[in-house]
Amino acid sequence: MGATAALAVVAGGTAMSAYGQMRSGKETNALFQQNAQIAEYQAQDAEARGKVGEKQSRRLTEKVIGAQRTSLAGQGVDVHRASALDVQADAAYLGELDALTIRNNAAKEAWGYRMQARDLSQRGKLAQREGQFGAFNTILGSGGSLLLAQYGGVRAPAKTSRASAAAAPYAGYGD
Repeated sequence: MGATAALAVVAGGTAMSAYGQMRSGKETNALFQQNAQIAEYQAQDAEARGKVGEKQSRRLTEKVIGAQRTSLAGQGVDVHRASALDVQADAAYLGELDALTIRNNAAKEAWGYRMQARDLSQRGKLAQREGQFGAFNTILGSGGSLLLAQYGGVRAPAKTSRASAAAAPYAGYGD
């Protein structure tokens, strides 16, 4: 009866430990996947902010060119000739460069968030696999220990009488 109870306790403990490892891996994976989704949302937000910033930059450039044309025309300069056109072309060029820089920076930011999402997703999958392997290892290790105990893989201490046990409390160990 004692061996059966011990076997039941070991089996129950093994099952609970394996379940805990599996559950931990699964929960950790879920957490990493949730964080990966947040990083993807951040990437989408970066792209959306980039589009808005790009449009705002182009509008600002149009306002600058309009103000230049008004100022030049107010001074009696023909805005469709020579240096007046050069000034407007330079403003248009620099404004477009600003807009494209904003787009490029937003794309880089989004890419960074997507790489973070990918990393988090992979970490989650790895954590789940580690939980599965840990559970498998627990089951194998406990099963192996039970087999060794059952079939003599571990030496039991030598039996001694009470008198000799009192004289040498560690007799039989390490022989």
